[in-house]
Amino acid sequence: MKWFTLIFAAILFSTLSVRAEPVSVDAITVVDGDTVEVGGYRYRLVGYDTPEIKTRRRKVTADERALAIVAKERFTELLHHGPLDLVEVVCSCPAKTIGTKKCNYGRKCGILKVNGTDVGVTLIAEELAVPFVCSETRCPPMPKWSKIIKSQFPSGRSE
Repeated sequence: MKWFTLIFAAILFSTLSVRAEPVSVDAITVVDGDTVEVGGYRYRLVGYDTPEIKTRRRKVTADERALAIVAKERFTELLHHGPLDLVEVVCSCPAKTIGTKKCNYGRKCGILKVNGTDVGVTLIAEELAVPFVCSETRCPPMPKWSKIIKSQFPSGRSE
């Protein structure tokens, strides 16, 4: 199943025909495993989801937070593995809401590639993220990280 997910994600990201903009590692601030800040803009990276470090929308468990920190640290480490390209893509929201708080909390949407490989594909392969693919105007329900963590680490230990 892991290989199917990885292949699906690779095909999805390789079929996007958009222009990548080179970006310096010094210009990126990693907010969490799927959000970065570049040039004063926050970008929700598309195609995958990582656990939350914290959120006002719900309680984050200690295991989720711990895995989120690992995902953020790994993401930060990946940024030093080659040239970076950030591609801004249209967010999966109704057209009237794009650019507002009703669409991704006002964040832009993007794809970040390191040395030609989407960061999301790498984090999915390393089981620090899960595929999260939206339609043109909406996204599926957010992944239930407590269940994902329990299935990945059935002994109850996330280390």
